[in-house]
Amino acid sequence: MTSPNPPLQHVVLVLSFNGKLDTLACVASLVEGSPEAHVVVIDNGSFDGTVDEVASRCPAVTILQTGGNLGYTGGMNHGLRWALARGAAAITVLNNDTVVPPGAMAALCDDAMGREVAVTPEIRYADGSERVWFGGGAIDPDTNLARHLSTGELSSRVPDHRGVRPTEVLTGCCITASAETWRRVGLFDERYFLNFEDSEWSVRAVAAGVSLVVDPRVVIHHAVSASFTGSLSYLGTYYYARNGVLFGRQARGSSLAETARFLRRHVAPDVIGRVKRHQWEEASRRLLVIGVALSDHARGRYGQAPRWLAAKAVRWAAERSQGRPRT
Repeated sequence: MTSPNPPLQHVVLVLSFNGKLDTLACVASLVEGSPEAHVVVIDNGSFDGTVDEVASRCPAVTILQTGGNLGYTGGMNHGLRWALARGAAAITVLNNDTVVPPGAMAALCDDAMGREVAVTPEIRYADGSERVWFGGGAIDPDTNLARHLSTGELSSRVPDHRGVRPTEVLTGCCITASAETWRRVGLFDERYFLNFEDSEWSVRAVAAGVSLVVDPRVVIHHAVSASFTGSLSYLGTYYYARNGVLFGRQARGSSLAETARFLRRHVAPDVIGRVKRHQWEEASRRLLVIGVALSDHARGRYGQAPRWLAAKAVRWAAERSQGRPRT
């Protein structure tokens, strides 16, 4: 007798939050070019018609609704639990602002199956330049910042005999691993909400004996700028500052000196640059956001940014778009 719900071979999880056009393009590329994969759209409480459009255009795609904005971590974890419970052999987490060429998902699945490995493709900008956005990552020993390798650094790293390039960290833009590997490492740490959650997962994966690799033979394209615009330009600063310090302390055991260097080199310039350009209003806003981020870290408050700060970010973004900043 045939099971009504046979196990799934490869599940691709696409997380969406009010990104209808990006999501539709991403899903279409998967449905057309990766018919062997089962595509799941996890909707984080969108109100732009994403769910209805996906359901109408791609009826074979599974849609999961979280009921609210759970961030990258909560949304992807929702999908990961769904896929693992249904016996998926391999699972890919994928940003909705990506476009995937035919055969890419099958190649990543082949890389991941039967090995204790997690793999990311080479990710290039979707602006037609073919510049590499992510081809490997490293953690700065002075500040514990997880960063993308430069073009020069990538050129010096030769792929191994399997054709893949070892990396210290992966990007959550696209990670493929077997279900066994996902279970071994665990889900994303929901304290992060978004930003640095992929780096923390990478550190945990290495500690669990999982190899991290980039397959430069597989290329996908990423819009990149689609994530942190409008109010998220402010909230992105909040998550970057708070989670960067959390990552350094939790995953890397940062000393106070390393934390201070991280803040001075990678957070403070967001304010200092605006001061130098006499953008006093924007500088004061960024300083407030950073102060709240560091205060929340000190108090152990993680997850989604405070509602009052999110409301301010929306108002600030509206004022900035109208060219009339106020206090």
